[in-house]
Amino acid sequence: MAGKVKWVTDIEKSVLINNFEKRGWVQVTENEDWNFYWMSVQTIRNVFSVETGYRLSDDQIVNHFPNHYELTRKDLMVKNIKRYRKELEKEGSPLAEKDENGKYLYLDFVPVTYMLPADYNLFVEEFRKSPSSTWIMKPCGKAQGKGIFLINKLSQIKKWSRDSKTSSFVSQSTKEAYVISLYINNPLLIGGRKFDLRLYVLVSTYRPLRCYMYKLGFCRFCTVKYTPSTSELDNMFVHLTNVAIQKHGEDYNHIHGGKWTVNNLRLYLESTRGKEVTSKLFDEIHWIIVQSLKAVAVNASPSLTSSTANDRILKYNLINDTLNIAVPNGEIPDCKWNKSPPKEVLGNYEILYDEELAQGDGADRELRSRPGQSLGPKGGRSRDSGRTVLTTWK
Repeated sequence: MAGKVKWVTDIEKSVLINNFEKRGWVQVTENEDWNFYWMSVQTIRNVFSVETGYRLSDDQIVNHFPNHYELTRKDLMVKNIKRYRKELEKEGSPLAEKDENGKYLYLDFVPVTYMLPADYNLFVEEFRKSPSSTWIMKPCGKAQGKGIFLINKLSQIKKWSRDSKTSSFVSQSTKEAYVISLYINNPLLIGGRKFDLRLYVLVSTYRPLRCYMYKLGFCRFCTVKYTPSTSELDNMFVHLTNVAIQKHGEDYNHIHGGKWTVNNLRLYLESTRGKEVTSKLFDEIHWIIVQSLKAVAVNASPSLTSSTANDRILKYNLINDTLNIAVPNGEIPDCKWNKSPPKEVLGNYEILYDEELAQGDGADRELRSRPGQSLGPKGGRSRDSGRTVLTTWK
């Protein structure tokens, strides 16, 4: 038993257990000494609650940062990103630069969003500026598309309020919190359908921030072609990509699950939009991920449920590569070990951001580079000859 990693999990998923067992690790119970505990979100909350005051030993690690909800809850994510932008403004950071209309040049990646019921009056004021716009409402603490709906009239909000058994937006304690965001009504479509991206990011440490992007992410497609028509606002097969929604659609394919690999997406975009535009897009996606992590200094909670055979293979390999980074050489964890693992053990991960490396290269590395656009000597934007500028913020 000595020298073997002792593991616990309260999530009975084969992609986890098979990875633990193939390493020769020893399963124990949560009441015994353990080194690695893959916890559900609820267990994380219970174990690391203020009441318990639980602290990890130097030889223990878990799969979540205790304050992961600062990123995974929709309302807290928006709050943290807004706060992060304000802090950068106060510091005079070039990242917080705005254009003549007051729009962030580098941090404008969150649509106009309010919390309901708290921000109801602010929302109404904004709604009346563009009364023909469409908004999407999402419950803050739910997943898999539950409770999401679209509105384009204030009367629909009032109906929601009545249906939620509260007569006034003043009474907030009896009402579930929602976020309401301006709906992106001209999304990028493939085959006429909406899609989203499921990307996996491993955060191994926050001090310094070090994170890895998994190369084998995927896209999830709607089963019904997109239309901005108000007559289809209630058709979630048009608007939401969640598998929990789409699997009930008539055209859902249970073999491939309505999914594409990110590599296939990239090839498609390169063939239809060009390599330069595609590279810029993925660079900006990486930029958003890093800035979001910096805004909350947390981890996310990806689903480990497999809807297809390819899903199962992907998630098994994802867990395998994650464990190779989080538990180097399969040895008992040591909190004092804080080095970047060698490239050969990363598997399908690639380093996305390493704060220790970035700190040695000055503030200019904090700004993403764009094709044909780079930082001038005073933090302003200067045009070059149109060549692609290498990514410099990593």
